[in-house]
Amino acid sequence: MRPDPRRHTWRWTRPALPSLLWVFILFTSAPDPANGQSDLLRAQNLATCLSGKFPSLCKHEWLTAEDLRKADTAEREENLKVCLTGKFPALCRREKLSPQQAERVLAAEREENRRVCLTGRYKVLCKRNLLTEAERKEVLVAERRENARVCLTGSYPLLCDKSLLTQEELLQTAAAERRVAEDRSKPAGRRGGSRTGSSGCEAGHWIESVAADGQIIKLEDGSIWEVDAADRIDSALWLPISDIVVCDDKLVNTDDSETVSARRIR
Repeated sequence: MRPDPRRHTWRWTRPALPSLLWVFILFTSAPDPANGQSDLLRAQNLATCLSGKFPSLCKHEWLTAEDLRKADTAEREENLKVCLTGKFPALCRREKLSPQQAERVLAAEREENRRVCLTGRYKVLCKRNLLTEAERKEVLVAERRENARVCLTGSYPLLCDKSLLTQEELLQTAAAERRVAEDRSKPAGRRGGSRTGSSGCEAGHWIESVAADGQIIKLEDGSIWEVDAADRIDSALWLPISDIVVCDDKLVNTDDSETVSARRIR
């Protein structure tokens, strides 16, 4: 007897439906590791957003309306903190400031610029257009004073603008340059500064170069110092010709009034 095609088809398809249902149940009821990871990532993202410090790292599309409001408030507060230092105009997001806050920030930037200018050490960084006429005169005096200090070390003739020196300063600078030239011609063991009192500190040094983002400091006597990692944020900003006092495992920058821990490696 020939098989009935309809019965054959019915018998073949009957187990298929339960199998499909079983597969569907397995996929929908089993724990999805990705969901757990997503929850963790969302929590980490929320913490990042609510810190207000890293707007570019915040995935705003993951936030609820309430969290978006909180994140925006946090970003504005953190931005205001940065702006009010006056030190980082390029990092200040002015669109996040109210008109009153913008006025405070402008005042902070003017004050910070005035402070930088009055050191006389950073001509390139000084924005003279933000200074008053009286402040420009003060800055000119500071720059002349700083130039004279550099010249009178005798160590960096190329950095010395002799046109800004008085006749007496010119004579003193020439004498200082001769002393430095003579000192450099001596054997290495006979160079260096002088001990001050019983503290074990040695004054009379200055920075020849700063390398590796403040990790390595080379002094005028040829000695090389490795600065502790925790202090490199300070030493990275130290400039050549700054006066240094060596105290055992410390370098004291008397120009910047900063001290770092360091180890002599040569």
